[in-house]
Amino acid sequence: MDTGRYAKLFLSESRENLSEINNALLDLERGGSDTAIARLFRAVHTMKGMGAAMGYTSVAELSHELETLLDKVRNGTLVVTRPIIDTLFSGVDALEQAVDLATGPAPQQLDVKEIIARIQTASSEEAPQTFTSEFAIAGVDKKGPAASEPSTPSAQKTSRHIRIDAKRLDTLMNVVGELVIARDRIAKIAEQMGDEALLEATRRASEILATLQNEIMTSRMVPVWQVFERFPRVVRDTARALGKDVDFKIEGREIELDRSMLDEMGEPVLHLLRNSLDHGIETPDAREKADKPRMATLTLTAERDRATVLIRVTDDGRGIDQARVLPRAKKLGLVDQNTTKLTEQELVAIISRPGFSTSEKVTEISGRGVGFDIVATRVRALGGSLEVHTDAGLGTSVSMRLPLTIAISRALLARVDKEVYAIPLTHVLETFSLSQPMLLQSKGRQVVAIRDDLFTAIWLRERVGLPPAASAASGQVVLIELAERRAALIVDEFIGQQEIVVKQFDGVSGSKTLFSGATILGDGSPALIVDASSLL
Repeated sequence: MDTGRYAKLFLSESRENLSEINNALLDLERGGSDTAIARLFRAVHTMKGMGAAMGYTSVAELSHELETLLDKVRNGTLVVTRPIIDTLFSGVDALEQAVDLATGPAPQQLDVKEIIARIQTASSEEAPQTFTSEFAIAGVDKKGPAASEPSTPSAQKTSRHIRIDAKRLDTLMNVVGELVIARDRIAKIAEQMGDEALLEATRRASEILATLQNEIMTSRMVPVWQVFERFPRVVRDTARALGKDVDFKIEGREIELDRSMLDEMGEPVLHLLRNSLDHGIETPDAREKADKPRMATLTLTAERDRATVLIRVTDDGRGIDQARVLPRAKKLGLVDQNTTKLTEQELVAIISRPGFSTSEKVTEISGRGVGFDIVATRVRALGGSLEVHTDAGLGTSVSMRLPLTIAISRALLARVDKEVYAIPLTHVLETFSLSQPMLLQSKGRQVVAIRDDLFTAIWLRERVGLPPAASAASGQVVLIELAERRAALIVDEFIGQQEIVVKQFDGVSGSKTLFSGATILGDGSPALIVDASSLL
């Protein structure tokens, strides 16, 4: 049988099983349960069958030995001890390597002799005769998983789901994006011609395209747990390497994001978790001296906030120590030498700079100053923003605010001089016409008075390097919001709202980030997309 054509499907299903194995092992390590052992056994058994069917001998042989070890655990022959847990984790790591090698561009078999010998040694250690395993599985045949159970009517139903190559969804999304651009151009031409029949046909085509766009975007939405589920193992291994006790919690697993967005956010989240473990969370002894529980709490949360998703990493560690950041920032010339305290915005800007680190030495986990830099760069490239809140001695919360999709979004189009800019509606609260009484001075800065509140005035023409307008009181105001911060962005003129197809681009290295991407307007001209986080 030519197994090459099935390699991608095998890899996809193997990753799901490996994720299940890792999560079940973590449950077992935290105290164990009948369910954890059952989950482990079934997933490993499935891996063995799949590996054998594909001819991947290293996968099949390693899975078989793990299955043997787990069988002895569930029937009470073996006691679950720290060495047993460590052996299982090592075996799963080797299993993952075996899968990657077998399905790689140049397929090969992993040498599993050493790890198999270790598993066999662990399997040969019998428990005392008087021991009754607390992990004995009730109702599960000791000869294997419930594969021989009679099929039910909850099993004979035809599946309503199919697997689709992600590249096909990407292609469909790109095609829809181009259709949106073409639709806007046709609508503009139809409006200029004033032909009612053409206008009606254009409106009908727009309705059909909107339905198609919504269906494709919905089909690309996947729950965040598909990325989150690999982090418990990472946190566990990193915490052990650092000698720290951590209770890792995940909240909001079912929140959905566009698949491409989900793929991109994995690395930033990983950096935030490792940063918390290394820099934020103290050792058990240090926490005890600070009157804290010896075990720290690290939480990864996903939640919807209007048209965005917040991905937040929170720890109850020492917080970001300004006493270490400020001297380092002064030494590098990032702040004035007379500065005594940094605002949260300044703190984020400093720790996000490439190469900035307060670590005394380089380790496998940190010290090269690439953590926050990667996070900030990636989040802005996705059209999102980074928010940091920290309390000295109490902990830190870092939030990534991301749009639901990076492909198509709705934006407010505004003109400054001869250029048109797109402002994502995600951050727009209200719009106003600017008048002279609205412009005031407060604490040495210009503000805009809106109802009973004062908001910092931000002139977009100044930010893009244009001279001030002839009349300071002319223009339009966009009240923008980012987390708990608001400001009044002043532009020359509003053009309208439009769905835009986001085109990513890389900014100039070392320059200030003002734009998160670009788009093509209905008349075929380009427009830059304003990054709200760079304004506030």
